[in-house]
Amino acid sequence: MFHGQIKAVAFDADDTLWVNEPFFDRVKADVAEMMSDYIPAKGFMEILEQTQSRNIGVFGYGVKSFVISMVEAATAVASGRGISSEIERIIELGRSMLTNPVEPIAGVEDVLRSLCGNYELLMITKGDVAEQQRKISLSGMAPYFDHIEILAEKDESSYEGILRKHCIRCDEFLMVGNSVKSDILPVVGVGGSAVHIPFHTTWVHEKVSEVELRGREYIELGSACELLPLLMIS
Repeated sequence: MFHGQIKAVAFDADDTLWVNEPFFDRVKADVAEMMSDYIPAKGFMEILEQTQSRNIGVFGYGVKSFVISMVEAATAVASGRGISSEIERIIELGRSMLTNPVEPIAGVEDVLRSLCGNYELLMITKGDVAEQQRKISLSGMAPYFDHIEILAEKDESSYEGILRKHCIRCDEFLMVGNSVKSDILPVVGVGGSAVHIPFHTTWVHEKVSEVELRGREYIELGSACELLPLLMIS
């Protein structure tokens, strides 16, 4: 499909190469249940999402930022009542998230193995540097990649900077990821190609409206394995 014009292929990491969001979903549900004496679970989730939206610009992405937002949301719904045991539990849950094993998404390593040597490969992820480096190390996937970039945010200027840094032309660049907001639209916006591989759960802050999608062309696949025929690799 790409007729040989693609020279560099980049992959998102969380929920593209390995499982990530389900860990957050489980902890959110646990904390919402823990706080149910103060507010129904749905109400706590709404407050938590609002708190996270407000805090991203200050604390960035990742588990540590998530824990700060959970503590803040729990304190807010408790309305001055002592919740020291609940806060201790939130911190404990956050600590366990930072020691979770890395679970590769089925088939993705076979795809990397096939592409390696045929394309310039990049891993482009965002979040807390130490947290992402840990997952990269545990995944064992680093040797497949020519370049690994950990960003504070994924936007058009970030992608333009990476392409300049590695002397990659926009029209020869393909980004593969699960987030339309972070992996697809910014790349299309700078003139690159993009493949969306949806994950079964998506963080609400990574969702986009129909208006944002208008006029943006990209390919959607069911799994990473479907990439190989598009890149003329059997």
